[in-house]
Amino acid sequence: LITYSAWKDHKTTTTMSSSLLPLQGLRVLDFSRVLAGPWCTMLLGDAGASVVKVERPLVGDDTRKWGPPFVGDTDNSNRKLSTYFLSINRNKKSVAIDIKRKAGLEICRKLSTEWADVVVENFKRGTMEKLGLGYDELAKQNPGIVYCSISGFGPDGPLAQQPGYDVICSGMYGLMSITGDEDGPPAKVGVASTDILTGTLAQSGILSALYARERTGVGQKVDVSLMESQLAGLVNIASSSLNSTDSPPPKRWGTAHESIVPYQAFQCKQNGPEIQYIMVGAGNDVQFHNLSSVLGIPDLSQDQRYLTNEMRVKHRKSLLPLLEKVFLTKTRDEWSKLLEGKGFPLGPLRNVQEAFQCEQAQHRQMVQEIEHPTVGKIRLPRTPISFSSLGGTTVFGEEIASNDNPESMKKGAIPPPMLGEHTAEILEEILKIDPHSIQGLEKDGVIQCWYNR
Repeated sequence: LITYSAWKDHKTTTTMSSSLLPLQGLRVLDFSRVLAGPWCTMLLGDAGASVVKVERPLVGDDTRKWGPPFVGDTDNSNRKLSTYFLSINRNKKSVAIDIKRKAGLEICRKLSTEWADVVVENFKRGTMEKLGLGYDELAKQNPGIVYCSISGFGPDGPLAQQPGYDVICSGMYGLMSITGDEDGPPAKVGVASTDILTGTLAQSGILSALYARERTGVGQKVDVSLMESQLAGLVNIASSSLNSTDSPPPKRWGTAHESIVPYQAFQCKQNGPEIQYIMVGAGNDVQFHNLSSVLGIPDLSQDQRYLTNEMRVKHRKSLLPLLEKVFLTKTRDEWSKLLEGKGFPLGPLRNVQEAFQCEQAQHRQMVQEIEHPTVGKIRLPRTPISFSSLGGTTVFGEEIASNDNPESMKKGAIPPPMLGEHTAEILEEILKIDPHSIQGLEKDGVIQCWYNR
């Protein structure tokens, strides 16, 4: 069934070593910016793909300026990066190309048709088509290409031309209506979860299309939108709403659970300036009996009002104050030690610093340091995906190389790039453009090269 040889040659003739990252040799051209797209392409880069990030000269990805905080020389825009940009752009190389200029457009077309396996973009609907960089046009010259478009509302329909923003879509499509305190206003999630979910699903769609290409030799277009991702991401809340049409719309529960009681955060005795909480759940009747016994109120589990979870949900307003009163008698750490291993789920509610400093996160080496050649040492969460072929974890700094594909060699993580840091390298090594011509393109403003000054 294999029909396309341009990608087949470098795919099927390579014998993958067990020490290589899974996507070693995959080539990704990334036109996306802000969060959903860059998150998707960083995940691909973390798994070994070679990612080239296309940015606007002098401007770059919007998130480069989303700060403070910044790292590096904060008084020199050429030597600083926002921590937001750092978080989603490791394992990429940056090329700054003006795609509105004919010469710049031709460079991007060549990268798309002669080099890339995957193209990712999140421009407004129709932008790439007008530039001649849409899927249909590129697929004529590169039939094996997998082309992922990330949008706000999908490729068609009344809102297809509208730009998409995480907080707007989370408000429009249900998430904010179920987030926040029961008696308070709607709230946004603390991170852009709609963007993150969309980017993760985009990666899944790309990998699915690549797997299909292994059988057919032909790529395809993958469409992912914030709206569709958000609606699908409502999961059980969506199912409840769609199948219980006579019931009122799902409501906000704070840290509590709509269908399980108790299953929420309880305030503990204060120990210092910060109010502390512990998360406790009892998903079945045995767990509730164990919880009641450890809290010193064993009769609670024998009370007719609380015998079953269904009854506890019905009588939550009388049950929860009884539990809240007990939890206020000890600190969070005291309760954690006392309740651990007693047969029900629990955990201290931590702030972000505490979360990364906890014993399990440190054991799993979730914080990794990368030496950035311009801004110095930076610390980032490592990729959360581990591969047994790499010893069960993915640690930045390991040397991972492919003798069959030296172009995609990695020595640990590639630090998040400066704007245009790799423009000259990519044009010279991949497109074989001579240095003199590169200087001319830079002089004409078609490209931007970065210099460590």
